[in-house]
Amino acid sequence: MTATATYKAETGGHEGDSPFKPLFTIRRSGRIEVTVYGMVSVVAGLDNRNAQPGERYGALPCLKLTGTGDTSFELWSRSLLKPWQLLSNYQILKDNYPGLTDKHFALFMASHSAEPAHLEALEEILAITQVDENLLKCPPANPLDAASKEAMKARGEKARRRYHNCSGKHSGYLAAVKASQGADHMKDYLRESEAHHTRLKHILSTLTGRPESSFTATTDGCQLPNYALSVAEMSYFYMTLLNHQALPPAALTERAFAPYDKLGAMMLKNPRMVSGLGRLDYKIMAREIFTDAPAMVAKEGADGLLGVGVAPSERYPNGVGIAIKLSAGFDSHHMELITREILTALQLTAPSAKSDKVTDSSIRTDHIQTEFHFLAGLKK
Repeated sequence: MTATATYKAETGGHEGDSPFKPLFTIRRSGRIEVTVYGMVSVVAGLDNRNAQPGERYGALPCLKLTGTGDTSFELWSRSLLKPWQLLSNYQILKDNYPGLTDKHFALFMASHSAEPAHLEALEEILAITQVDENLLKCPPANPLDAASKEAMKARGEKARRRYHNCSGKHSGYLAAVKASQGADHMKDYLRESEAHHTRLKHILSTLTGRPESSFTATTDGCQLPNYALSVAEMSYFYMTLLNHQALPPAALTERAFAPYDKLGAMMLKNPRMVSGLGRLDYKIMAREIFTDAPAMVAKEGADGLLGVGVAPSERYPNGVGIAIKLSAGFDSHHMELITREILTALQLTAPSAKSDKVTDSSIRTDHIQTEFHFLAGLKK
């Protein structure tokens, strides 16, 4: 029986069956005040031309640095899947719409905030591809960006599909279907049986070594099919975005993977287009935080997911991948704390200064202690 089967709903959802474990605990004067549960997976890349010895993460071609919780448990990948959803359509879009730039391809991977720059890029995509906004099947939404939302209200405008954070991805799917199968097929682009979703499952199968039939599908919040991946697989996927040489040997020879190294590069070049100001994945990629660390790509996912891919460094010449799942849903502060502790333990960033928030020496804080449970397994 697979790990996923153990936790199916018919088990009753008993606490003892949970794949989540404590990630960190805050104690005040010795009493537990906060415990954050979830899963963490951290992997190091392997160069498949000269693979290093070490503890492998199951069948994945990477080294396990640490794992907390059941990292083999399969979770809906949500927006963490977007770079590979784009990969399934990338060559079609590139070949048929020469007017598309890296900015537009970044929006195809985005969970955007509907800032003016995002909406401008979406308008350009629709004009270049001759796709009508009315064909988008993501739900009508309000902008995540506060200024855009206020401007929308001032105009007396109701929720629209263009404001949905996945509208860029949907425009890419529509354009690819139009170019490869004709306009008549555009109405069916959500169906899991369509060719673009079959291509995606083949990509996932090549990366993980699992059969295509093993990828369980659900309907994501944006209405496109979404597939379940383990946290270990997610960390491996994100490690490869800036470490093309760490792909499985089968992927290195496949035409579908030829543009693979462009995915991470476009994310790094266009961090705001992929996300939005003030959001954690944007701050990581734009180097507003962890400024001394190697370059990193990052992607937030709904209901408590974060994927981070770290570029090669002297300490980790084939990069690092991080995947975090919080059991209670996304909390930017908790995610940043966990990511900082991981990067610090890996000696990829300096420890945060304890005096950043408290400068008055008369204010007592020594009775507050935080224990990060996932650090024990990390190699220093």
